[in-house]
Amino acid sequence: MQIGFIGLGNMGMAMAKPLVKKGFPLIVFDLNPEAMTEMAKLGAQTAASCREVAQKSHVIISVVRDSAQNNQVLFGKDGVWEGISKDKIIIVASTVSPKYVQQLAQKAKEIGVHVIDMGVSDPSGPLHYQEACLTLMIGGEEEPVARCRPLFAAMGEHIFHLGPVGTGMAYKLVNNLSAIGNAAITRECINLGLKAGLDLDKMLEVMSVSSGGTCLQQIEVYMKKHGLKRPASKASGDTKLTNKDKKLALELAASVGAQTPIADFLSTLDLSVYDAYLTAKAQD
Repeated sequence: MQIGFIGLGNMGMAMAKPLVKKGFPLIVFDLNPEAMTEMAKLGAQTAASCREVAQKSHVIISVVRDSAQNNQVLFGKDGVWEGISKDKIIIVASTVSPKYVQQLAQKAKEIGVHVIDMGVSDPSGPLHYQEACLTLMIGGEEEPVARCRPLFAAMGEHIFHLGPVGTGMAYKLVNNLSAIGNAAITRECINLGLKAGLDLDKMLEVMSVSSGGTCLQQIEVYMKKHGLKRPASKASGDTKLTNKDKKLALELAASVGAQTPIADFLSTLDLSVYDAYLTAKAQD
């Protein structure tokens, strides 16, 4: 299968690189020319538009920020919809609402196109940010999902087909809400320790092997010990993504009548008040 890949940010790169390295014919598009050049050096073909990606691919994977960007990729000028044809597969790996992908699947069905939603997460352990070690949460009909299983195996370590279209995103939002809550309490506790004069690295190491530890501390300790660094990203961008995912998760909770008092309270907090931890991380 010819694979099309749109969106080469940090997560997109962690998905696209193993595909081309494992021999899948890959054509890519991103607004960042440096990302396109990097993939071309690995052997990927580059496209001039999302439409060209759709025209030349059997499977099109979209990994962009949100539903607005995904709409631009699909329905904007020179978008996927202008180049798509019957029996092709669109995989939405952006974090969007279950309702969004369900509505997209209905629209695609009218022209004979299949839609799969795929929530993507880093593994909950020390292999953080390594290629081909992702968790994939997949929603879609059995036949197109079966066609794409070789791709999933190339990109992910933990692969779950969880049900019809929309379930992948639902699982992803549940996971992300848990991660957001864990991150908030972790920052609060570490901030307390720093202001009490405790050492950041020792605190993380102690917590990572104690009852108060989470995978977040384990990852921090592992990366520090092995001299690894996270991909460069802007804190403001990270905050926007966290707020977006939190909002989507709370919308899902409201739609199914689930009570989320702790998550609701988190929505009222400005987590930047944990200045000691943030300052320590900036200087690290």
